[in-house]
Amino acid sequence: MELEKFKELHYKFSGKKLPQEVLESEEYEVYEEAIHEDEACYNWATAEKLKAQGFDYQSYCCMMMADKVSESLDEEGEIKYDDPEVIINKWDEGFYGIPVHNDGATMVVINYCPWCGSKL
Repeated sequence: MELEKFKELHYKFSGKKLPQEVLESEEYEVYEEAIHEDEACYNWATAEKLKAQGFDYQSYCCMMMADKVSESLDEEGEIKYDDPEVIINKWDEGFYGIPVHNDGATMVVINYCPWCGSKL
């Protein structure tokens, strides 16, 4: 999908509760597929989301890493240690890790991005 067409659909569909008939439409299906299958569309939509949150996504190796780190933080910017849906954390010391959900702050330190392969 062309990025400009995706942007039009994004503004049409995002940020509001959509009726079931819209969610089942072919146009919405094409939009959803573009987010998941087209890197340019995913990167643009994720950048828009992170900008709206005030998250500095530009300092990360890829949009997926920025998005997952963003999701690991609470409203105060602190790591959500007790959230089993968190899949990656970044500590203030610059370490990245995959949390071990054992009711503590245990993690497996990683040296490369699991999505783009860049050295962290």
